[in-house]
Amino acid sequence: MMYEQKPSSSPAINSVWRAFVEEPDIYTDPANEFWGLAFTRRSDATLRAELIGPSLQPRVLESIQGDNYWGVEFRSHVVIDGASKQSILGETVELAVDGDFFEFLGRQYSIPEYEGLEAFVGRLLDDGAIVSRDDVGRSLAGDIGGYSPRSWQRHIRWVTGLSRKQIEQLERARAAFFLLQSGYSASSAAAAAGYADQAHMSRSLRLLRSETPAQIIARHVAD
Repeated sequence: MMYEQKPSSSPAINSVWRAFVEEPDIYTDPANEFWGLAFTRRSDATLRAELIGPSLQPRVLESIQGDNYWGVEFRSHVVIDGASKQSILGETVELAVDGDFFEFLGRQYSIPEYEGLEAFVGRLLDDGAIVSRDDVGRSLAGDIGGYSPRSWQRHIRWVTGLSRKQIEQLERARAAFFLLQSGYSASSAAAAAGYADQAHMSRSLRLLRSETPAQIIARHVAD
């Protein structure tokens, strides 16, 4: 599968991505705190749209030969108007599609191409279909603005669908993964990512990514 992912300059977007399936395959999507929209153009040219919730467990996905996929991951502090992230936690919800249009929270939008995803997100923000809760973004970075930690814990869970501790666990596992991919030893990656010890990191990676440090390092060496 040909896959590309890149960060975005938009404060509402974590990344945009696309993939083309040359051979059918099954792969694992790691747990993460992001929710997003994904689009598929099947080999017969029909279109599909999905709302993807944040997840605390890795998801096994099947790719179909000849299909094109593209989508956007939103920052965890971006709110879906009229929908609870807790209700889609770990879920993938198929959205109604009519030709080149899809329905999102009772509104109809033209399905954007990969190159137009960031502009499309700008339109969703302008329409109020999604809202960037910058106060929550700052809180996740450590600024609780004078409010009590307990109040912010409740507010973060309401906005993101996850607790702050859960988000920190996902961030730490992602940091460890990139360190291991970059050539760090397991012990060095555990220390740099903030784990108490290597065993703790190994348990976290198995739970959130279905991989061990040895498997991640072996793939890095093979590449």
